[in-house]
This record gives sequence, structure tokens and C-alpha cells, in this order.
Amino acid sequence: MSIRVVCPNGHVLNVKDSLAGKTGLCPTCKARVQVPQPTSPESELNEDAILGIIGPFDPAQAVTDTPAPAVASGPPKKICAKCYREILAETHICPYCHYYIAELKDFAT
Repeated sequence: MSIRVVCPNGHVLNVKDSLAGKTGLCPTCKARVQVPQPTSPESELNEDAILGIIGPFDPAQAVTDTPAPAVASGPPKKICAKCYREILAETHICPYCHYYIAELKDFAT
């Protein structure tokens, strides 16, 4: 097995495990490279260790990312079929693009 090391100049090196903790020279640029100690699987964080760090789940402190629904105010509106702008629902001609907008309910009396 080998340890992957990157020298200060960006060269990627694979060195033997026996060189762990030692300093050597990059064979490409001769820069000093510190070889780290390999990590054992026991030293890595597992789910139980993470839960020990963050603590138990408290629903009272839970934060939701969904905003509260906006309350509609003002007169009813609709979207123009041509320019897709919001206009008053009672309008039959779009004030922006002058497109004639009529629905079947507009003709009922």
C-alpha cells in the first residue's frame, strides 16, 4: 500500500508506507515534502462520533427552509398570454403589449 502526497509545487507522489512521518525530496522538482501518517479506519469519524459531537435531535430547534406562504392582497390578477406579465383580472387588453385577452366567462352576462 502507498500514501498519496502532493508536493508544494503540485506534483502528485505515491510513496511507501514505511516513509510515513518522514520528510523527503520531490523527485521532479526537489522540493521538501512531508509524508503524513496514514489514518486508520478507527480514527475516522463514524455516525456515532458525529452524533456525539452535534448532540441529540431536538425538534423544537429544527429550522425549516420553507418560507411562510405570502398573503395575497389587492385585486385579483392574471397573466397575459403573450408577454407573460401580471395584469388585473378584469383587463381585456394587456396594457404592456396590447394583446386582446378574453375568456369565455367574459362573454357571459
